[in-house]
Amino acid sequence: MSYYDDKSSYIRVRALISGRVQHVGFRYWACEQAERLGLTGNVENLDDGRVEVVVQGLPEMVNEMKEKLRHGPSMAVVRQVIFYRERVDQEESNFGAVY
Repeated sequence: MSYYDDKSSYIRVRALISGRVQHVGFRYWACEQAERLGLTGNVENLDDGRVEVVVQGLPEMVNEMKEKLRHGPSMAVVRQVIFYRERVDQEESNFGAVY
């Protein structure tokens, strides 16, 4: 196991984002931000108009992503973000959008 395989210090957060967050490039933007921060997880548009983002990684990087999600991409209007802590997924290895 290499240093990068050790996820013992990782945290995992699920965010539900409300507002004008669909059809504004949110999934693409979230993928870019997560990849820059070295996070794994996914982003998905929900049927109720919200966006769900799950991120996992080092606490300082996850916290930086949480702050970014409070604002979203330039075309978005984020009205509310609810965060939930989750169990770290030891098998997850990348970040992607669900279409």
